[in-house]
Amino acid sequence: MKPAPFIAVLAILGSGGFVAAADKPGPEAIEFFEKKVRPILVENCLSCHGAKKQEFGLRLDSREAVLKGSDGGAVAVSGDPDKSSLIEAVRYTGQTKMPPEPKGRKLPDEAIDALAAWVKMGLPWPDGPAPTVKALSVAEVRAKHWSFQPVQKPEQPKVQQSTWVKTPIDAFVMAKLEEKKLRPAPPADKRTLIRRATFDLIGLPPTPEEVAAFEADRSPKAYENLVDRLLASPRYGERWGRHWLDVARYADTKGYVFVEERRFPYSYTYRDYVIRSFNEDLPYDQFVCQQLAADLLPLGDDKRPLAALGFLTLGRRFLNNQQDIIDDRIDVTMRGLQGLTVACARCHDHKFDPIPQKDYYSLYGVFDSCVEPKDLPLVGQPEPTPEYQAFEEELHKREAVVTKYQEDHKDELKAKNRKFREELTALQRKVDEWNVTGPGSPPRAMVLQDLPNPRNPHVFLRGNPNNRGEAVPRRYLEVLADEKREPFKDGSGRLELARAIATRDNPLTARVLVNRVWLNHFGKGLVRTPSDFGLRGDPPTHPELLDYLAATFMEEGWSIKKLHRSIMLSNTYRQASDGDPHTEAVDADNRLLGRMNRQRLDFEALRDSLLAVAGRLDSTAGGAAVELTRAPFPTRRTVYGFIDRQNLPGLFRTFDFASPDASTGQRFTTTVPQQALFLMNSPFVIEQAKHFVSRPDVAALPKAEERIDRMYRLAFGRVADPEEISSGLQFLKTAGTVQTKADGKSVRLTAWEQYAQVLLLANEFAFVD
Repeated sequence: MKPAPFIAVLAILGSGGFVAAADKPGPEAIEFFEKKVRPILVENCLSCHGAKKQEFGLRLDSREAVLKGSDGGAVAVSGDPDKSSLIEAVRYTGQTKMPPEPKGRKLPDEAIDALAAWVKMGLPWPDGPAPTVKALSVAEVRAKHWSFQPVQKPEQPKVQQSTWVKTPIDAFVMAKLEEKKLRPAPPADKRTLIRRATFDLIGLPPTPEEVAAFEADRSPKAYENLVDRLLASPRYGERWGRHWLDVARYADTKGYVFVEERRFPYSYTYRDYVIRSFNEDLPYDQFVCQQLAADLLPLGDDKRPLAALGFLTLGRRFLNNQQDIIDDRIDVTMRGLQGLTVACARCHDHKFDPIPQKDYYSLYGVFDSCVEPKDLPLVGQPEPTPEYQAFEEELHKREAVVTKYQEDHKDELKAKNRKFREELTALQRKVDEWNVTGPGSPPRAMVLQDLPNPRNPHVFLRGNPNNRGEAVPRRYLEVLADEKREPFKDGSGRLELARAIATRDNPLTARVLVNRVWLNHFGKGLVRTPSDFGLRGDPPTHPELLDYLAATFMEEGWSIKKLHRSIMLSNTYRQASDGDPHTEAVDADNRLLGRMNRQRLDFEALRDSLLAVAGRLDSTAGGAAVELTRAPFPTRRTVYGFIDRQNLPGLFRTFDFASPDASTGQRFTTTVPQQALFLMNSPFVIEQAKHFVSRPDVAALPKAEERIDRMYRLAFGRVADPEEISSGLQFLKTAGTVQTKADGKSVRLTAWEQYAQVLLLANEFAFVD
């Protein structure tokens, strides 16, 4: 796929906008409805607007009924909450107020926001009757549903086109193709292959020298050696660590927390832990245990794994509502590690999966028996530098002020005076701010610790913590254990929970992880609902292949790098993205893997590639986050950028960055004009275009033809053909210097700088075959 430099902008602008939502809601939309919307309707609306009673002729117990409206007309306009009287009523901004006054009380802001978001999404509602825990027992569902069956390694299938089979993966793929009498695509050329592999594993373009060396290497192990070199690169952990941070809903801030310090002081230590774990190929079962219970493991002298507990502690803080914080921790653990939407059982038994409400509160008790300590542990011994000593002195001063204020105003604080408490909070915030911003602040782990006396959980009826039901033990899910499961006995039960997940006997753990790795290589998972392996999720396109990979993954020590290697050495992975026309016609969505999927660079890879091609990428690893969107623009990799959960920059959203508010299994991919406009007008992009031209290995070349060719090699990993050189020379001859505006500022661009920017705008730069 070659670029069309002079029409690239028009191509991007004209290549489509948001795709209209399908009639059938996706699993993410259904999950949102079940978790956020149905509980609101059940708790607040259906007693007056349900099956038994319909005040004003309004029912709210089905999508059709909501759209039908009341005796007075429509109450919801799909996609437009501001024109929906239902939203106006719950906001108390119109004549009708719901729940009605004086008996009722306005819904919490979060509930109102959830209803508005639901209307904006098109009022997704699950179709038809769905299996529930009441319809089928947990044991029956466990016996029938594919994802709850034990992982067993299947035999490699025999195929007719056996010469194509290089690895067992190919046999499973070919068997499916042969069932439909289809053929795989031809192999990708070496230039395509090195570009694909390099972006996949390290998120950066290969250098011209790396491309040339690979193309010239005739060794039968040339590609194998390439994969091994990329896996050994420290850049690998930065790329694949970012994929995991999506799952872990990583951010550097707490969200809205009113008056307290909104930034996490040491969030970056979790990010650095994840990157280091991928680089060191930490076995995934250990990775799981450390993220849930590192403080309960025998770590020895190396305390760095304590930072792994950021998996639990770096979520949104919900104005410090403990029930919501625990719900978030249950959700990230179960969706992230098990592919199950357990949090949907907070207010009632899960509507689709075999997860009773009792099981939710068994897990609730685990996290309710933990606390975040005030004094966070160091993850390394700080060097006694002047900066560190100055930091400690200032910290002790600020802490002393807080302590003195507490002693001087004991009585007022004990009496909860809404003034002395606020003054104390302001003083404490100065301590927190210094921990975040103070030069020399040593890295610490944001850990959890078990309470001395674990709390025995009770079911909250309809999710209301003030309406307690029966007591339940802290223990694991029945569907993943059995009827004879024992309550957790050691402290909170976090370590027992971790071990229940990180075991070969768990049918979901390896399957979910293998599917996530496959997804980030091929753009789509074998299971296309990567965080939902329940009854509403998609079944795998290649169930035997999924189980073969999961079984092999566990046999080989839970090594993610070995998993990469097995996938990437297959002929399935090495196919061209332009497949056999008949195969593409029969399987347009490429569910049978008869070709490679062409993929667009995500936000991180696009930004990092701009810096790399400009010769400016800073390879410094680790440390505190940097602000990416303000000049002077930092040149560090995007994974080290500051993620503000409450005020995520528009640039991140424009390029489909994962929401840090909840675990993200797969990012959306949209094509919108704002993406092209950023590449055309951003001061950051213009800055990189200027540096691209001024690179010594470009600027020093005596002939324009040589510079054009070098720029093609840097940007696209290939030589420029004669037509491209000719059109480039013609552009440079006629373009001249122009004055343009970037973010309201006047910028002068030479013809060469304009040409460099056009190359960076090309589709070939942003897509990988």
